[in-house]
Amino acid sequence: MTFKLRGKHGIGDFLNDTFSMVPKIWKGALPVSAISLLPGIALFSALLALVTGWIKPIIETSGALDLKEDPSAIFRGLGPLAVLYALVVVVLYFGQAFQKAFIVAQASAAIDGRDPSLAELLSASFKKTWVRVTVQDAVVQALKASIALAIIGFLFFPFLVGKLGDLVRMKGSGGPDVGFILSLILLYLGSILIAAAAAWWIGVMAAVSAPATVLEGGNSFAGIGRSLDLVRGKGWKVFGSMFVVSLVISFGLGIVTGPITFALIIPGYVSLLKESLSGGTPSPESIISMLSSMSWGLGVTMLISGVVKGCLWPSFLTLLYRDLCIRAGEREAWEDPSPRLATIEEMPIGHSSGSPDLPQGPSLG
Repeated sequence: MTFKLRGKHGIGDFLNDTFSMVPKIWKGALPVSAISLLPGIALFSALLALVTGWIKPIIETSGALDLKEDPSAIFRGLGPLAVLYALVVVVLYFGQAFQKAFIVAQASAAIDGRDPSLAELLSASFKKTWVRVTVQDAVVQALKASIALAIIGFLFFPFLVGKLGDLVRMKGSGGPDVGFILSLILLYLGSILIAAAAAWWIGVMAAVSAPATVLEGGNSFAGIGRSLDLVRGKGWKVFGSMFVVSLVISFGLGIVTGPITFALIIPGYVSLLKESLSGGTPSPESIISMLSSMSWGLGVTMLISGVVKGCLWPSFLTLLYRDLCIRAGEREAWEDPSPRLATIEEMPIGHSSGSPDLPQGPSLG
């Protein structure tokens, strides 16, 4: 596949090119993605197993915990679970960042029509690049969360301060009036929508940060800055492309993972359902069996979703980055390869006979 310079690269073009790239990258993308995600998913499965072990004695000996005398007893043993959960988040985060850096490098080579070796791709996406993408993702996600919380607080705090009288009356026999409750619900829904829109806006403006960092060799913040420059003035176009491609990928994943998840989880549910329909109380064994089947189902679903979306989404973002660079008339992204890519042969991007003069740049292979 060769990237085609179009006057207007529409949503349909992005969808076609993203899925057309799969045959070009799957040999390297699938195993590397699976290896990147497996440690985090294995830890996640171990976490679910520990949760089952924590719940098991509570289910089997319901009288063992005297919550009236010691309400905190239910939280005993949660310390190791919290530590393991934090480890799961960190390991998955690093694995996904490496996967993204690798797929961007491989997708860029596929756009150039090249077939680099696995060693070249790993070299281009390892070390500093991996860390830079990880830091970059953390900064963008933290910015999304901070702005979302700030918006919710900015909207809620003045409202609650102005309605202290109504809040006090909630303790009385009459309770708050209908207007207060309706206002509170509408404010809650409105603040969530505004916060989600703000988070989406940040995601759109930073959409091509990872491709910019991987392919231009800059640091994390330079990649975010490049994305802001490229997307500026084209936000709605980028938003529309991202929304549709994300929707198509999610819909396809639902079709693929739904039956698999159902097949893995249903045995535990069947056992529990049989005992419930018979009129008896579900036994501890059936409940634990259901939890165990859920852990397997969630682990397999996470792996499939992580591999599929983790391959398609960075490929789309790489296409989007190239398209934005070409539309901006910029050439420096490929004319001045970084030292990290210095040993990689420079190749033209989508140049063919009869085509206009296209930017020249490094190819990963």
